[in-house]
Amino acid sequence: MRYQPVIGLEIHCELLTGSKVFCSCRNEFGGGANTRVCPRCSGMPGTLPLLNRNAVRLAAKAGFATNCTVNKYSAFDRKNYFYPDLPKAYQITQFESPICTDGYIDVIGGKRIRINRIHIEEDAGKLVHDDYEGISMADYNRCGVPLIEIVTEPDFRSAEEVQDFVQKIAQSLRYAGVCDGRMEQGSLRVDVNISIMPYGSEEFGTRAEIKNLNSVKSIGRAIEYEISRQSEILDKGGRVVQETRRYNENHDDTKAMRSKEEAHDYRYFPEPDIPPVLFSDDEIEQIRNEMPEMPAERYRRYTEEYGLSGEDARLMTAQKEFSDFYDSAAASAPEYRLISNLMLGEISHLINETGTDISNVKFTPEAVAKTAKMTASGTISKGSAKEIIDILFEEGGDPEKIAGERGFIMSNDASEMEAVIDKVLSDNAELVEQYRSGSEKLFGYIMGLVMRACGKGANPAIIKQKLSEKL
Repeated sequence: MRYQPVIGLEIHCELLTGSKVFCSCRNEFGGGANTRVCPRCSGMPGTLPLLNRNAVRLAAKAGFATNCTVNKYSAFDRKNYFYPDLPKAYQITQFESPICTDGYIDVIGGKRIRINRIHIEEDAGKLVHDDYEGISMADYNRCGVPLIEIVTEPDFRSAEEVQDFVQKIAQSLRYAGVCDGRMEQGSLRVDVNISIMPYGSEEFGTRAEIKNLNSVKSIGRAIEYEISRQSEILDKGGRVVQETRRYNENHDDTKAMRSKEEAHDYRYFPEPDIPPVLFSDDEIEQIRNEMPEMPAERYRRYTEEYGLSGEDARLMTAQKEFSDFYDSAAASAPEYRLISNLMLGEISHLINETGTDISNVKFTPEAVAKTAKMTASGTISKGSAKEIIDILFEEGGDPEKIAGERGFIMSNDASEMEAVIDKVLSDNAELVEQYRSGSEKLFGYIMGLVMRACGKGANPAIIKQKLSEKL
């Protein structure tokens, strides 16, 4: 490839408030088109906006989640433009004085991506495009939904860096309780600003903006297509035009929507109906103290203090609810790795198989901790621990009681096991002879026969030792 991509992002994230940002309409996904619109969020004459206090607090939390400075002063502006998804022909946003500035997120390879700003704004409506009929329809339910827009510096140089950044942003906002990050529902949407320049050049090319990408996969494919499109234009001696484009998943390409306006063409001016947002130092500190432990902090604790592998820690922190469950279990018993193995193994398998989630299981974190503790003490085997987890998943209950009632408690009576081993070897003399003649792979099969004969309460370590001696 002759050209280096230069990419910056604008990420729109819907805030988890009960109502819209300037009116009392419910902030919910779905529903019939144009059924959650009132005179205020559609900008009818004579109406005035009333700022949602919780939206401001959530925006501040987003700043803390992305290593930003939360500013004590921020203010609103009107961004004027005419487009069918904006019925009042202006959008209330923060232009001159955003609520958060100067943050960062580290991506693959340890590269630091700078965040220029986070500002609060209201969402516009949604245009539904029918490419086959050649028409677009407007749904104004989304007008006035509270958003934050996260604006990065043009620090990305590959689709992989962008995809990792978006995943980490979505994860951080979910942990902070700011946004559910459901890209398939449009609660987190990404605009990609992309240009290309010859390798070794320091002058950025002309950028195109790809609007409203709603999956990590689509982001990667749109970037790759746009790199190819712009490269082909430059190779033929052409000039890339600054414009807004839309990615079409069905055709795997981008199409021009409109020429891109420069910022000054929007005609920003101060919003006259909303006073500035003023935070005291105490208020900022109070919001900071409400923040949960974030994924990067948990990852460090899991690897450095709990001894988990990097991959296990990454999987364990992928979802906050899963990580919270693990922390509760680990607080009940210090068998950190055994608990992790049960959760990432049998429990994750059952959750994926049944389509449930960790918040709805029938057992408690303490039950998982008890199961791990019994395994560590040699009371039950690892195989029995998995069976107990299966029973807990289906029925709930107490693992110690389950182990006792179902014969999972391991016996350490070597003489009793020797008698069973002797009988198995006697009944399978031909296999024993083959093993002694060099077919060592038969050991596992013979041990399986002994284990089945001894039952669930047999201690595998003792059986393996005794069987090895006799063979």
